[in-house]
Amino acid sequence: MDLTELKTRLGGHEAELIRPPRTLLASVLVPLLERDGALHVLFEQRDAHIMQGGEICFPGGHVEPGESPAEAALRETAEELLMPIEQVELVAPLHIMGGRGTREIHSFLGVLHDYRGTRDPGEVAGTFTVPLERLLRQPPLTCEGRIVVDPGEDFPYDSIPGGRNYPWVATPRTFYFYPDRHGMIWGLTAELLTCFLDLIRG
Repeated sequence: MDLTELKTRLGGHEAELIRPPRTLLASVLVPLLERDGALHVLFEQRDAHIMQGGEICFPGGHVEPGESPAEAALRETAEELLMPIEQVELVAPLHIMGGRGTREIHSFLGVLHDYRGTRDPGEVAGTFTVPLERLLRQPPLTCEGRIVVDPGEDFPYDSIPGGRNYPWVATPRTFYFYPDRHGMIWGLTAELLTCFLDLIRG
């Protein structure tokens, strides 16, 4: 192949994605409800038998084909809390962030109307609420860490310079923690909660 042929073959070629940065969409709802005249944020505790069992989270899940992230947030909330979707009001989109692997996570603010404490026991071990004003006054605990590359034992370390001591890039990350009597709110949920609280503080 000579240069003329190469230019002919690639002339006008559009850039192709070989490693799409975000291929799996997920959505969560930051759900508010009114209790005793005050706004509360509702949290779920994941059932022990599902992935990340026992952790505290917001309602949410994967965006299905043909569904928008907003529609997914409403559907997942209604399914997990066993309530009519008409009683879940979408207020506004909040944030989009990269998650584990190739996930792109969308968060939305919503209001639960006439929520009776119901839940899908196959997914949700329990629910609880925290007054919004308390969260606004409660700065999170923070920890600075790094997300590191772990290639696995079958990686051909002997074939690359540095071998097992190769200087993989570690991505800095701030971890947020909100202690609560129901357990520790941390991880993605705490990060989205922090972004939401910062947003409404202005």
